[in-house]
Amino acid sequence: MVTFEAKPFAKVGGLGEVPPNLAASLVKRGVEAVIIMPSHGFPKEMLGEVEGVIGLRGGVEALVTSWRGVKFFLLYGGVLNERGVYDPAYMFDKVASLAKAVRSIVMGEGEMGVEIPDVIHFHDWHSVYSLLHVKLALEEIGEKAALVYHIHLLTREKVTAESLSKAGIDLSAEHYVTLRGERRRVTVEEALKESRGFAERLGAIESDIFVTVSNAYLRVDRDGVLNTLGWDLKDKGSVIYNGTDWTYGAALGEVFERHKSLAAKVPGGVPRVELRRYLLTEALGSMPEGEPIVKDREIRKRLEDLYAPPFKPDGKVDPFSSDGPLIIMTGRVARQKGVDVLVDAIPLVLRRVGDVKFLLLLLPVWGGEGYFEPLVNACRDYPENVRVVFGLAPSIYKLAHVSADVFAAPSRWEPFGIMAIEAMSTGVPVVASRVGGLSEIVLDVREYGERGTGMLVEPGDPYELAWALINMVSVMEVANTGRLTRASKILDEELRKAVKRDPSLGTKVREAAMRRVKENFTWGKAAEMALKVYEQALRVTRGSA
Repeated sequence: MVTFEAKPFAKVGGLGEVPPNLAASLVKRGVEAVIIMPSHGFPKEMLGEVEGVIGLRGGVEALVTSWRGVKFFLLYGGVLNERGVYDPAYMFDKVASLAKAVRSIVMGEGEMGVEIPDVIHFHDWHSVYSLLHVKLALEEIGEKAALVYHIHLLTREKVTAESLSKAGIDLSAEHYVTLRGERRRVTVEEALKESRGFAERLGAIESDIFVTVSNAYLRVDRDGVLNTLGWDLKDKGSVIYNGTDWTYGAALGEVFERHKSLAAKVPGGVPRVELRRYLLTEALGSMPEGEPIVKDREIRKRLEDLYAPPFKPDGKVDPFSSDGPLIIMTGRVARQKGVDVLVDAIPLVLRRVGDVKFLLLLLPVWGGEGYFEPLVNACRDYPENVRVVFGLAPSIYKLAHVSADVFAAPSRWEPFGIMAIEAMSTGVPVVASRVGGLSEIVLDVREYGERGTGMLVEPGDPYELAWALINMVSVMEVANTGRLTRASKILDEELRKAVKRDPSLGTKVREAAMRRVKENFTWGKAAEMALKVYEQALRVTRGSA
């Protein structure tokens, strides 16, 4: 696998979860898996055992290490050492350096003796230049491998003759591509013209099979893959779901390990509402030294200039003074994630359910700077109801999930939605936009009843989002208290009738959410889908012999 980010070495968004977890699950099924990626300056002293150091051209070296049975080639040298994973000042130079290094590895330079793998799996547009280099290198040495290109999120990144040349790719190099069912020999320049200048379309053209993360994102969404890149690619497209290894029991175990005083609070276990009270009134205000973690220095400085109570100068926050129904959100601070839609929905929710608490655990990234101030202002405007934690907060992240009543996923578009299955795996119903993978993950309780796992709303509409949040949080609060009271703010008439018939509906929704993840969205299930895709790609490759 070739990727720009992967935990545990560099993780910004959902992409950082997929290659390592998918590879680790493949290893369990007898596949030898290797990941090649930039080091992004990951401290060498933190690597643990280094199994080898391989010199490559251009002053680049690959440090070989392992994680969960997966071998990693971490690339160091020059721009690859820069810490900002997606800093626009040098991102393309990293992409180009990665591509050249991958070619060197495939060509066996540096006395490496690397065996050509059966399948090479490229992740997102950052790896398209690597894909081209590999394809041309394989032709040069007379070898074959099935090439799979994985679209996690369309960015419509442009690729030009100039950018290809800067990455060391010969525009006149001839090679085979398959498009519209026809296999033909073209130059790189001709393939670029066929791509219409889109890196992701070029990747799909050059690969044997391309995949994305949900059927809706592939075929249905207006801004999805085929509707954006072209339906002439439809015969090459397939799907590999993302996954999670989270379970409620494991998450709870981690929480008790971090917060040892919790286990002693109630004999026989800690009720969810007690976990919630502890999070909101104690743990939230007691994050350890160094949390929350914002790795980018410039982003951290921008946030520090905005902080005011209930924020502290280091990004920590004051706890709430009281408990209440809890809605959480996680993910990047980005227009895609709809953070502004949720901010607009907050006062609408509070008019109906005044004691609701919103806890947003968000990763501040470049491109989302315009949302920093509105999020800070929401905390200042509603100090009894809203907290935003910018950055990584390991001490409370899983505690928030095992405590929450509802998860908000107001994305404008969402190819898959790992955050939604993480929430559901811990028994948290999801109010999500009806887009992409979210529309396949979440089963609306209005349609599925006790088999439902949340509610679906139209993207970009704070009023519909607020309406659904009010309904869902009220259903869950009835489950918490065991009774439907006159104060319950269930606005949907059919849903209110269902809860009146069965006040435990919320509990059954929690159980349904956990069951749905276990049956459909684990990394093991993703590995099974990947193996089928690889078999398909190998048939294409062998058929072209």
